[in-house]
Amino acid sequence: MQYITRNLIAAAALALLAGCTSTGDTTGQDQTGAQQDATTEQGITAQPGQDAYSYPYGQAPSQYDTYDTTGGTAGGQASGGRPGQAVAGGGSAVSADRIVYFSFDSAEILPESQTIISKNARVLTGNTRIITQLEGHTDERGSREYNIALGERRANAVRQAMIAMGVSPQQIRVVSYGEERPADAGHDEQSYALNRRVEIVY
Repeated sequence: MQYITRNLIAAAALALLAGCTSTGDTTGQDQTGAQQDATTEQGITAQPGQDAYSYPYGQAPSQYDTYDTTGGTAGGQASGGRPGQAVAGGGSAVSADRIVYFSFDSAEILPESQTIISKNARVLTGNTRIITQLEGHTDERGSREYNIALGERRANAVRQAMIAMGVSPQQIRVVSYGEERPADAGHDEQSYALNRRVEIVY
């Protein structure tokens, strides 16, 4: 009887140890290494001191922004927005002075966007505790993968301009949504122009 009890206790101890090692939880340095490996595997690139996020098609966070392109009314009801103004699910909006627009298939900052970037850079240099997220967007033309990369290049172009204006790199995060969050759902050049943008969120 004593032999069976001893074997049962040993088997229970082994089962408990096996269960603990297979949970997948990691701690300390292993967790940091696992995060870096996952980022590398997804092909997400980040410059030193920068967090970069790219979301594959259909995998962007569920808190999508919606855009009021009707001039503030939709179906006769006031929606509280201005044309081309992003309205987040909670009712907050990305104002026009925080949106940088781009030409087709380009990550080059247009001269008219310099004032928007410099105004926001002054805000960030004036308060180093503010962290901003630069969200790169594209129109629907091109493959999803290409658009994710183009959105990231656009956001990084704004990031580099802000750093050149004195903003700390640690204050800036870059994310690319590609074509996932259009400002205008239309399929004409005017809609595409609204979708080619970087939103400065803080």
